[in-house]
Amino acid sequence: MMSGPSMSDGENQNPKISIVIRCRNEAQNLRKALAALRAQRCDFAWEVVLVDNESEDDSRKIAEEFGARVITISRREFSYGGAINLGVGQSRGELVMLLSAHALPIGSRFLTGAVEPFADPEIAAVRCLLASSPRQLEKWHQPKDIQYASAEEQRQAESGAAWVSEYPTAACCVIRRAAWEEVKYDETLESNEDKLWASRVLARGYKIRCCAEATWMYTRKYGRKDRLRRETRQHLALYRITGRAPLSLGRFLWLTVRAFLAAPLVAARYIVDSVAWNICLISVPWRARRAPRIGSFAEFDHHERTRIDSGA
Repeated sequence: MMSGPSMSDGENQNPKISIVIRCRNEAQNLRKALAALRAQRCDFAWEVVLVDNESEDDSRKIAEEFGARVITISRREFSYGGAINLGVGQSRGELVMLLSAHALPIGSRFLTGAVEPFADPEIAAVRCLLASSPRQLEKWHQPKDIQYASAEEQRQAESGAAWVSEYPTAACCVIRRAAWEEVKYDETLESNEDKLWASRVLARGYKIRCCAEATWMYTRKYGRKDRLRRETRQHLALYRITGRAPLSLGRFLWLTVRAFLAAPLVAARYIVDSVAWNICLISVPWRARRAPRIGSFAEFDHHERTRIDSGA
C-alpha cells in the first residue's frame, strides 16, 4: 500500500491521480488536509500540486514539508477557473482531484473510493460527498449518475436552480484529464466555474457520478459577511451563465414586507424558546430527585402520529 504525497515526487513516476489544491493564507487548514492525504491507503501512485495565491503565511512551507510541488498564481491574475487550469496543466495524473485547502478528506480509503468510479469510461467527474451537509447525505447516500439523453433533457434539468447543488464542486471532486482537455474551466467567472464545466461536459455525452464512498468536510468557518460575499459571487456568476435573475423586484418587495411583519413574532419565539430551555436546565436538580421514567418517549409517539397523519 502506498501512502503520503512524497510517493510520486520523482520525475519517473506516473501518478494515477494528481491532487490539485488551491490555497491562499490557509496554513492551518492546509496542514490538516495534507495530513489526511498522507494517511491514505491505496495501491496506486499519486501526487500533490499546490496552486498558491501568493500566501503570506506558512502555506508554501507546509506544502513543501509534505512533499507537494508548489506553483504560484498572482493575486492580480487569480480566478478560480484560472487556478484550476494552471494546476491541472502542471499535474501529471490521468485523473485530477480538485481540492480546496479548507476541504478535509475523511478516512484512509478516501482516494480509493474517489477513483473507483472511473473504471466506467463514460465518467467525466466524480462528486465527493459533503459529510457536514444533512441535505446532501439524505439525497446522495447512494451512488447516483447524472447523464442526459438529449440537449432538451439537459435544458429541462438545468431550467431551475437544483442542478447547481447537484453538480460537482471544485472544493472536492475528481475529474478525468481527457474531459478537461476537451473542456477547460472558464477563467472569467467569479464563481460557479465548476458547475459550468460540469454542464459543458455533460452536454458532450459524459456522465457524472456522486460518490458516497468519498466524503469530506469543510474546516473553514465562514462569518456572516464572508458567507454573504460568497453567496453573492455564486449568484452573480450563475446569472452570467443562465441570464436568470435570482430574485424579482416583486418578490423582493414581498419578502421585505414579510420580514418586517415577522420580526416581532421571531423575537417572541426566541424569548419563549430561551426561557423554556433555561427552565429545563435550572430544574434538572429538582427533577433528578424523582425516579427515572420507564417506558417509551413521547417524542416518538408524536413522530408516529405525524407519519400516520401525512399518509407516509
